[in-house]
Amino acid sequence: MALYVAYFKFKLGSSIMAGLSAFERRKTFQHPHQATLVGEFWVNAPPDQPQVVVIWEADDEGPGDYYLAAWDDLFDITIAPATRPVSELPEQLPEVRAAAKG
Repeated sequence: MALYVAYFKFKLGSSIMAGLSAFERRKTFQHPHQATLVGEFWVNAPPDQPQVVVIWEADDEGPGDYYLAAWDDLFDITIAPATRPVSELPEQLPEVRAAAKG
């Protein structure tokens, strides 16, 4: 399964009412069944930073469309594919391995 991260940032000019609306909506929101939720974090961040981060695994990009449809009225949402860190560099990148050892 592929890993995805969504960054939710309140739309520019949002008021405290947008935050209260998001809080109320979250009480009944259900994550899409096609997504295996890894984590959902509501962050006390400055206005220019994401206030919500959602991480999930899925077979395709469909759950991202669901999040956009559910929350795009309150948040600017950026969705990106992600990977977990690896403990060793792959063999197919010998120039990177040589530089790392050097």
